[in-house]
Amino acid sequence: MHHTGEVIDLPVSRISGVNPGPQMTVMSGMHAGEYSGILAAQRLMEAVKPDELSGTLLVIPVISTRAFMERNMQLNPVDQKEIHFIRSGNPGGTYSEMLIDTLFNVVKDSHYVIDSHSGEMAQALFSWVPVTMLGTPATMQKSLELARVFDVEYVEPRNDEPSIPPLCLEFSEAGIANIRVECGKQGVPTEHDVSTHFNGYLAALQTMEMLPGEPARPPQKLLKGKRSQVNSSISGVWHSAVKEGDVVEHGQFLGKVTDYFGNTLEEHFAEKKSMVLYYWSSQAINAERTPHGYNWHNGLVSLLDLED
Repeated sequence: MHHTGEVIDLPVSRISGVNPGPQMTVMSGMHAGEYSGILAAQRLMEAVKPDELSGTLLVIPVISTRAFMERNMQLNPVDQKEIHFIRSGNPGGTYSEMLIDTLFNVVKDSHYVIDSHSGEMAQALFSWVPVTMLGTPATMQKSLELARVFDVEYVEPRNDEPSIPPLCLEFSEAGIANIRVECGKQGVPTEHDVSTHFNGYLAALQTMEMLPGEPARPPQKLLKGKRSQVNSSISGVWHSAVKEGDVVEHGQFLGKVTDYFGNTLEEHFAEKKSMVLYYWSSQAINAERTPHGYNWHNGLVSLLDLED
């Protein structure tokens, strides 16, 4: 229980295999409106049987349960913080800080962590897998092995710390191989997206010899480049001119923000050749809402600057 009286509710399923082996954690629902991974995690708990498993599987289907039940996107409704950008170690802080500290202490003995995400109601997202490429060579190699079993077109190795969520950095520092699977968009858990998460989990368990069978390794490409985000400086109605997965050239029109009457307030153009990782498919842009400096509510387009 948090010192404010709020209860930390973290559902955890622990499946102990009959044979010894490593520990893997599959977790989802860090952002409560990202449903594809949540449903896939539920499938995983039903599918994996102890007599087939070597080692231990932890499944956390919904991390941010309070946000989930209040149908909140991104921010925790208790303290309006983005829990993905919080490190553990401060259980006496805000509710979100205690939640992340609790989460880290639950999974810290794992050898592998798969963190499932997708686009929420306001995000049209292009499926890909960011990979934390920090830590020991062995940790980085295992992280890449985890990523290579998901049926997505692109894997994105990341070694620049500003582009890596603090919790992922913390996992790598602890020697835990970890990836973030981004698959699904606009809060709609299609069968294709749920299956992409679920089949990837099973293949990851097979890759680490925790389940029998030969894992699928679909063809993938590597994405390299620097992340950037286009934000609006003014509240209004967003009209996107791009879609997820588009490759835009320098100077290309990305979209505009208008007032309620359709009068143009701002226009936005690409500064570099980039790939659209996702764009905000919600027309409502609120430049004034930046709790704790978080600018998600005036985000327009998330880009990956492509290397030539």
